[in-house]
Amino acid sequence: MLTGIFFASLSACLGGTTFVFTRMVLPQTDPSTLSFLRYGLIGLILFAFSAKKVLRISMIKRDLTGIIIIGLGMFAVFPFFMAFGLSYTTAARGGLLYATMPLATMVIASLFKIERLTLAKISSVILAMAGVFTAIGTKVSPDNLDLLKGDALVMMGVLGAAIFTVFSGKYMVKYGNLPVMVFSAISGVSTTFVLSLFIGAPLDGSLTFDGFGWFAIFMLAVPGGALMMYSWGRALMIITPTQAAISLGFNPLTAMLLGALLIGEEITVQFIAGFLMVVSAVVLSNLSLKGAKF
Repeated sequence: MLTGIFFASLSACLGGTTFVFTRMVLPQTDPSTLSFLRYGLIGLILFAFSAKKVLRISMIKRDLTGIIIIGLGMFAVFPFFMAFGLSYTTAARGGLLYATMPLATMVIASLFKIERLTLAKISSVILAMAGVFTAIGTKVSPDNLDLLKGDALVMMGVLGAAIFTVFSGKYMVKYGNLPVMVFSAISGVSTTFVLSLFIGAPLDGSLTFDGFGWFAIFMLAVPGGALMMYSWGRALMIITPTQAAISLGFNPLTAMLLGALLIGEEITVQFIAGFLMVVSAVVLSNLSLKGAKF
């Protein structure tokens, strides 16, 4: 179980870096083109490491349909609304909203009876959320319409990722992590490509980057993309969706830390306190795996 927590936490930390790099590269492109480029590269990387298995795999038609549908959530809805939202809101707020995914995951999983709620799970999620809000839940400007618009768009992306988190586990156990990711990417990236043609400008300057822009794309596609996805998939093969999602508390904390290093965001005492609360939530969740019933 500790291995699953490790992979989930690694994925969350890598994901936290993407909020900063996304905001830094957006002035050179548009959200829809960035979504297609980033996740298209991620899909190619994942396929390169699993081509033999993917080409030989035989999926039940019903399973393939399900993977295609949930793939839209992770590789279309999530990247598009996340990038679009980050063009209005900050990296820290985006990371904070993304960290609410444990709540969405818990509700969706319980509604579909995929996992049972316990007092320990609910408590660990609440503690993790409290830690996130303690760390970066300040300096909110309710009269800033751009921030609120960005927050709403980011939340749409979070819901897409939560749906994938809940329903992808059974397919990954059956077919493996990478094949599910590759087939999901095919449906999602195809959708973002069509969107980029209609509402973006991939053929009119949005794919023209300077040196830093290409470095940011690399960071978004490789460590913040393929490795992040692989780690998340491995986690879902070992632990439950809610327990994996609890580790997402590391996501906004990483975003704030990298933001401080690259764009001068302030690290406060509240940041340290929030981080400790999130770590405590992960420990509490892991302890609940050892057969304790509440």
